Amino acid sequence: MPESTDQNLVLARSVIDAAQREMWSKARQRVPAIRFGVLAGTLGVLATAAGHRFNVMMLERKLPPEVASLVAAAVYTGGAGCAAVAAARRWRGLPAPLPTETARQVAEIIADTARD
Repeated sequence: MPESTDQNLVLARSVIDAAQREMWSKARQRVPAIRFGVLAGTLGVLATAAGHRFNVMMLERKLPPEVASLVAAAVYTGGAGCAAVAAARRWRGLPAPLPTETARQVAEIIADTARD
């Protein structure tokens, strides 16, 4: 009986290790998409903070203040939207950061064991 328990512990440890390796591998694949998301947010904040007043002042030379603010906001929104689309495209198609391959292998082992 103790030998069986030891074998089960070794099996459980190997399954847990395999699941952790698979999850870390899948999580690392998402890093570029996360970077694009962070870039989109940072650029949006910087553009708004640093350039807003200048842009509005320049637009106010030709447009009423309300219209100038609206045009500036539309341009910022368009840039943020483009960056968000790039982040979403990177994110899509990546596997979920779950140990699906490990779970499949364990299920196959259990099925094989049950047949015997």
